[in-house]
Amino acid sequence: MEKVLEVALERLKEVDYGEVRFARIKRQSINLENGIISSIDEDVEEGIGIRAVYKGCVGFASTSSTFIDDIVKTAERAIEFAKASYRFSGKEYPFLSEEQHIGEYITQVEKDPFAVPLEEKIELLVRTDEILSKNKFAVSRRAFLNFFKTEKYFLNTEGSRIKQTIYESGGGYVIWVLVDGNLQSRSYPAPHGGNHLQGGYEIVEEMDFVGNAERISEEAVMFAKAGRINEMETTLVVGTHQMALQIHESVGHPLELDRVIGYEASYAGTSFATIDQLGKLKYGSSLMNIVADAKTPRGLGTFGWDDEGVPAQRIELITGGILTGYLSSRDSAWAIGLKRAGGTARASSYNRMPMVRMTNINLLPDKGSLEDLISEVKDGIFVDYNKSWSIDQRRLNFQFSTEVAYRIRNGKIAEPLRNVVYFGITPEFWNSLVAVGGEEEWKLWGLLNCGKGEPGQTMHTGHGSSPAVFVKVKVGSV
Repeated sequence: MEKVLEVALERLKEVDYGEVRFARIKRQSINLENGIISSIDEDVEEGIGIRAVYKGCVGFASTSSTFIDDIVKTAERAIEFAKASYRFSGKEYPFLSEEQHIGEYITQVEKDPFAVPLEEKIELLVRTDEILSKNKFAVSRRAFLNFFKTEKYFLNTEGSRIKQTIYESGGGYVIWVLVDGNLQSRSYPAPHGGNHLQGGYEIVEEMDFVGNAERISEEAVMFAKAGRINEMETTLVVGTHQMALQIHESVGHPLELDRVIGYEASYAGTSFATIDQLGKLKYGSSLMNIVADAKTPRGLGTFGWDDEGVPAQRIELITGGILTGYLSSRDSAWAIGLKRAGGTARASSYNRMPMVRMTNINLLPDKGSLEDLISEVKDGIFVDYNKSWSIDQRRLNFQFSTEVAYRIRNGKIAEPLRNVVYFGITPEFWNSLVAVGGEEEWKLWGLLNCGKGEPGQTMHTGHGSSPAVFVKVKVGSV
């Protein structure tokens, strides 16, 4: 394959820059619904994506063929598209160069998830479901596992030759109960597909599906029976999973530089955090320190090099509450005066062009346990495990609802609450941050469903956070 790719690369030398990226993605998913296996899917997707750059204008083409003639024709199409783009725009755009890189990145795996017998995986789901099925209020149950192996070989006209093999594993389950006409869901380890991390089958084993099933089943009923609250303003203690979604929607997306400068807008809007505010915007309180870290152990946004051949980096996005950085690519980093791209350009498959994507967007810890944070709250609410979200096209006005919520009274967790939702405006909300938990409370979450681009791309991203406390937040129930 390497020799075939070299032939295509030779054709790209007539433009300013060219790259060839081979990708093979192996997937396995197992779904159990109400005690019955509803699907077992295994597939392998592979092909070659080729990008050409002419006077800063980009052309992209792809093929699933491995025949040399087809690959060369694909390279020629990419060149044709790049030149046509230049003719159409009539303008030359910056495209940053990068040093030559030769190397390999491989996920450290204790147990190859594809070597674990299918029967063992099914047995785990069945045992979990047997516990959930004992709940007399249950109306539906689902348990699932997902595994991915992504192999990439990247080479470009700058001389880079990069190999990467990335394993991702995870899953979860959810139970829906109906109590007195109230339908309630409770998920483990979290909603929206459970949790997934970079690694092997050991990731699943560490989750302890069976050991948590009875608790999750009981909590579903408890929250279905819980009371609602009237709309009010209160202190909000936010758990790590809800913080992951808060960071994703109100920090990660608005700081994608292609979105900020208008390269990417139609799929999910632009951003309020415009480049004239870099180094000036008080995004949040002094406790708000957020980084994009493509080196976070086990993160779904972790790699050796991005899909433009730029090494993984740790970028400070928010420092002491001030906007200090953006997620950038080789065709966007120039907009903020960078001489080197931020290494955050990724493609979901061989047939998609790399674009700015979140890596692992993490809120750095401060100090104290969750118990310590709650003990300082006289009257407030604790929320965790995102149920739904909504945010406007500039990433300003948002609302989130959660599966888990409790009233806090005199520094202690009190009664459970049902269907709590909170509202905010991004800078106002983050400026109301008054406490962040310590490193011992910090947890990494992985999301499989971050959408962006036309044609659409679904990317895997990571988010780490400790619990955090916000004041004067508007909350209610739905």
